[in-house]
Amino acid sequence: MSFKDRYHGLLPGIRVKGNIDNYDFWGIVFGRPVAFLMLLVIGDVRWLTPNMLTHVSNLLLVGGEAAILMGPGPWAIAAVVLLNLSAAFDCADGQLARYRKSGSLFGSYYDKVSDHFGTALIFSALAWVAFEKTQQPVYFLLAIAAISGNLIVGYVKWITAAHNRLDDKPDHDPNQSNFKTILLILRRALEFRDTDVYLWVTIGLIFNLPELTLILMGVSQTIVAIISTIYRGMQMAKPEKP
Repeated sequence: MSFKDRYHGLLPGIRVKGNIDNYDFWGIVFGRPVAFLMLLVIGDVRWLTPNMLTHVSNLLLVGGEAAILMGPGPWAIAAVVLLNLSAAFDCADGQLARYRKSGSLFGSYYDKVSDHFGTALIFSALAWVAFEKTQQPVYFLLAIAAISGNLIVGYVKWITAAHNRLDDKPDHDPNQSNFKTILLILRRALEFRDTDVYLWVTIGLIFNLPELTLILMGVSQTIVAIISTIYRGMQMAKPEKP
């Protein structure tokens, strides 16, 4: 396929469609554009599969976590580079699958499981660095809160989806109750999705403030988990349509 055809074939991967609240900020401004540029070069390498890009993303992630544990300074910069490259490859695997129309259930599963494991390892590495810096064990609790909140949000969402009750209406929908609208607004304001985590980890590492990143993530994700549990419970409690 020519470069021009590849360009137009990949272009939908960086377009924001529908409700912008369904996208993560760092993915829009960094992850997807970088993935698009990479795939312009390698998108038609036939032996390269979306799952291979997920492998690369995971390896870069592990390297970034190891660099975090090495401490501030040059190692922190290396961690920032590796983690953000991991985020770009994480965006690229889905873009490549859609470009080739070769998506699979296993690929989607592998990608999502990798995301959750990767986030857990990042928060764990940050907790260790924050503990070494401050000698305060509370940062391990904040890491556990951030990891647990992230898992709970995903868990209640997919339970709701499994029963075909997943219905995230826009905030201005006139048929939605005021209480549900408030919950949805709060959840979207506080939730850090996918690559947004990398943005805040990057800020924490550059300024050598891993403890602030953990406070932000631990508190916000706990609140989001509570809100999501209530919101999804309300969706599950709706009477079934005849």
